[in-house]
Amino acid sequence: MSLSPLGASRSLAAVFTPIKSGGLVDEVCRRIELAVESGLLASGQRLPNEIELAAALGVSAVTAREALSQLRGQGLIRTTRGRSGGSFVTENSFPSAGRAREKLLGLTRLQITDLGLHFQAIAVACAGVAARRSSTEDVEALRQYIRPETAAGESATAFAWRLSAAEFLLELASVARSARLARELLHLQADVGTMTLLPFEDPGFCEKTAAMNHAITEAVATHDSEAAEARTKELTTATTNWLLAEHSDSQNKH
Repeated sequence: MSLSPLGASRSLAAVFTPIKSGGLVDEVCRRIELAVESGLLASGQRLPNEIELAAALGVSAVTAREALSQLRGQGLIRTTRGRSGGSFVTENSFPSAGRAREKLLGLTRLQITDLGLHFQAIAVACAGVAARRSSTEDVEALRQYIRPETAAGESATAFAWRLSAAEFLLELASVARSARLARELLHLQADVGTMTLLPFEDPGFCEKTAAMNHAITEAVATHDSEAAEARTKELTTATTNWLLAEHSDSQNKH
């Protein structure tokens, strides 16, 4: 499966935005690791080649090559030669609820709350602006992510729900047409994306999210900024509260 940064989903596009500073090789590796762990890059998926990766991330080809070599050493990717060759995510790499829970437990309740408040502030701002600026086409785009698509008779996985929820909020930022808000939301998605796999293991939470996404979409469609902001606040609060409850339950068990 080929991957072009320009043709990627909004969530995956967050992975392939230029790196501004820091240890470049380590940051390239961190971006790819995050994408695999959150499920944005699936097992067997082809990565951009060295030149494409370097261009997308704003680093040198040497840096991209070193990062890919490091990822191969970790067993996260494999590289094949030939016309159909390239670097691919290894087949045993997939999002892990266990690692998501480990990340959650590595934070304090104050850190989870602070992250949730930051995420809420940006998402609510996106919703309010989106409601003022939306077109009919924008609303139809939002409707695509209210819930994940599934084949007849099949249930969506926790990962499919998480990815759809992330795409919904990033689409909301796109409708707002604010580059600054969109960039900030992309960065926050990277921070909370892995952990938010956990609540979508709960079918009740999944349906609650779909209902709130629908309410937000209707508010955006009717240009009701106040309602869009209120429903988005409820959505982000529900996620933070679920994570805080899971954090407490897990701490009590230990």
